[in-house]
Amino acid sequence: MPADPATVCAYLAERAERGLANATITACCAAIRYEHQRAGAPDPIADPTVARVRRGLRRILGVAPRRQARALLTEDIRSMVDQIDGHTVAGARDRALLLLGFASALRRSELAELALDDVVFVRDGVLLNIRRSKGDPDAEGQVVAVATGAHAGTDPVAALRYWIAVRGTRPGNVFTRVRSNGRATVERISGHTVRCIIRTRAAAAGIESERVSGHSLRAGHATAAALAGVPLDRIAAQTRHKEISTLVRHYIRPLDAMANTSSRSLGL
Repeated sequence: MPADPATVCAYLAERAERGLANATITACCAAIRYEHQRAGAPDPIADPTVARVRRGLRRILGVAPRRQARALLTEDIRSMVDQIDGHTVAGARDRALLLLGFASALRRSELAELALDDVVFVRDGVLLNIRRSKGDPDAEGQVVAVATGAHAGTDPVAALRYWIAVRGTRPGNVFTRVRSNGRATVERISGHTVRCIIRTRAAAAGIESERVSGHSLRAGHATAAALAGVPLDRIAAQTRHKEISTLVRHYIRPLDAMANTSSRSLGL
């Protein structure tokens, strides 16, 4: 400290050579900048040489995600839930997690960190208090609403109520670990566990799970809502996207491309 700009350039080039995506390299730069600012040292990321190297790497690597998560749509969620034995403790938890995660469009980290005190049941559904999120780094707090489902088998609010009854009302996180003996604990699960649950339940339902990730529920909500004709501003309000362009780029354009492709008229 402080890092020499030439050293930073060499480091970024080495990261790119190892196969890191542009988004990861950007995160590396943010971390370097933060540590220098915290130490009161000159920011090497602001150096023109580093800026030129970053522009070059962006052109070489591209800025699009290398592999987008598969969006799990309503029929996928229904198939996954149908394969779960909801009378077991793990089944009750996983069923509630899948349905609530899909209906709320929460991030996997938000599902993992959701506390029992953050859940308020109301007449038409449930309100979830998200204390901190990727889009709310200052922890001002956001409220996400989930409406009561139209079908008993896929009602996220009923599934959440049932899981909480099984889990018990001891303070702590909503979604907790289940011991091998089938008993619920108050030990919180991680975002990685959320991802594993989603992938495991997708595979059990016969859904190709290689591209299924912790983002699949959130992506599925946005995609399914767009397919149902929900206005973009309402989808963005639910997902808490600050930029509607993100929704358009990742969810709306692929749908439009499939709907309008001329390949349908080739007679193949």
